[in-house]
Amino acid sequence: MKVDPCLFYVPASRVDTLLKNVPRHSVALVLDLEDSVPKQKKPLARRLLGETDLTGTGLSGVSVRVNSVETLDGLLDLQLLLELGGEIGGLPVRTVLVPKVAAGRDVAIYRSLLSDLPRPPEICSFIETVDAVENVFDIAAASDGLCFGQADLAAEMWAPDESYLAHARVRMCVAASRHGLPVIDTNSFELWDMDVVRAQCEAAKRCGFTGKAAIHPKQVEAIVETFTVTPEELDGYRHTIKDYEANEAGFAVSKDRVLAPPFVLKARRMLALHEGAARPVR
Repeated sequence: MKVDPCLFYVPASRVDTLLKNVPRHSVALVLDLEDSVPKQKKPLARRLLGETDLTGTGLSGVSVRVNSVETLDGLLDLQLLLELGGEIGGLPVRTVLVPKVAAGRDVAIYRSLLSDLPRPPEICSFIETVDAVENVFDIAAASDGLCFGQADLAAEMWAPDESYLAHARVRMCVAASRHGLPVIDTNSFELWDMDVVRAQCEAAKRCGFTGKAAIHPKQVEAIVETFTVTPEELDGYRHTIKDYEANEAGFAVSKDRVLAPPFVLKARRMLALHEGAARPVR
């Protein structure tokens, strides 16, 4: 799964009016059939996705968040993707984001149902239930990426206990890194103070997230600036590997860096993640 710094959500029921507000650069467009679409409007949302034209957006592909396969709407969402041949608006559906995943076997069901498409999409699983937190390593092993659904997870709790939410965030970030996956932080509901959004982004990055979801164009700049890995950073990883391999001593310390196996392994994993390898080396 491509590492995108920002996943930008657009309700599928309003795609005909909101598409003009989607930032054209540095975001992955997620057409949402789930939480942002009221149940009574889900049939309309599916119809609009079948009619929309995305060829003028400059995007090379889109993502879709479907409803849970345990519901009729989820089955109808998958049926729509199959009927459309894995394309929406003339663009390939590269990733399907699946909610309420409880274990790796749930991911396998989605993958099986979509396997007959000409280009089966990757599966990004939401960690948003207590069961998902407990089984996140199993889910990560079956997935192509992970997303955090903090609001849904907190809704399962009597109170949004900060220590447990921190536990959930760390656990999923470790599982994602263990299996070489992108891991996307929950969206922010802050639409006014972008300093708050930026602080949330920086905290998420320190935790190990590789990107964050956005629900408003105002949030995009802070997210992209925080999570984008620059070409210069990638070059730094390449130089670390090259210099280490050229160093006969196998270990070197200078004023600004240390050349040793753990740092070389980190460089190789970061390059594998950001340059498209399926799983980073361990």
